Amino acid sequence: MRRWIEILYHAAWRLVMKDEGLELSGYIAFTAFFSLFPFVIFLAALAGFLGDPETADAFIEAMFEFMPDDVAETLAPAVREVMGARQGGLLTVGILTTLWFASNGIEALRTGLNRAYGVSEERAMWRLRLQSIAFVIAGGMIIFFLSLAVILGPLIWRVLGPTLHDLLGTQLVFISLRYLVAVVLLWAALMLLHRWLPNTRQAYLRVLPGVCATTLLWLAGASLFSWYVGNLADYSAFYGSLGGVAITLFFFYGSAIIFIFGGELNAVWRERTGRRRAPKETNGDGADAEA
Repeated sequence: MRRWIEILYHAAWRLVMKDEGLELSGYIAFTAFFSLFPFVIFLAALAGFLGDPETADAFIEAMFEFMPDDVAETLAPAVREVMGARQGGLLTVGILTTLWFASNGIEALRTGLNRAYGVSEERAMWRLRLQSIAFVIAGGMIIFFLSLAVILGPLIWRVLGPTLHDLLGTQLVFISLRYLVAVVLLWAALMLLHRWLPNTRQAYLRVLPGVCATTLLWLAGASLFSWYVGNLADYSAFYGSLGGVAITLFFFYGSAIIFIFGGELNAVWRERTGRRRAPKETNGDGADAEA
């Protein structure tokens, strides 16, 4: 226990004092905010391409499932407006441009992880951008199928409810399973981001502590932030009608800090277990994954 307390302390110290994590989190939050709407436009086009353009509300519900209510209430109307206005094919110049701007958020996360792991970026820019676009497309597909789960969940319960009643007990268990799936997907996405974004090759077990810490801290932080905004904070007194935007940016900022902290935690844990530096990686060009 003492060892892990020391690791947590040094990870937090590196985040604040050594790697400029607070400043970098501001950059990530800003980039994520402006990447959100291009990503939403891509989701709208994806829904139309898959023949189900009427799932905008389900998309929104899936995207904001775990966000604090104030953040969701700020973003949902604008997101719904964008998704309702932009329906189109995927293979257009416009959607390619949209994917480029949406991938800026992934690039910001890459910068944060590279700084946390203490490595510099030496890979070709075109290769990095293609990887970021691939993450955006994969994220869009996941959210699409999550939205289908939101739509089909109540229908499945009505059909199978009597049969599953004795097995699951109550509908609350069924709803809890939907939340569990979302948490598992969040955890899996973080594993892939830590594994593939930074310019260092490491085994999945090596990124597990930071990913688990990020998942737990984000879930707890989202709940605490929602309680804080609902009971203590009054952003409208300082920002007026822009209070919702300020709340949203602050939420993104806190999420970015938690994300970078996960990388710092992995870096300190690696140092304390014998590897002083992150292994440089050229993503397959003769480098083996760290055991």
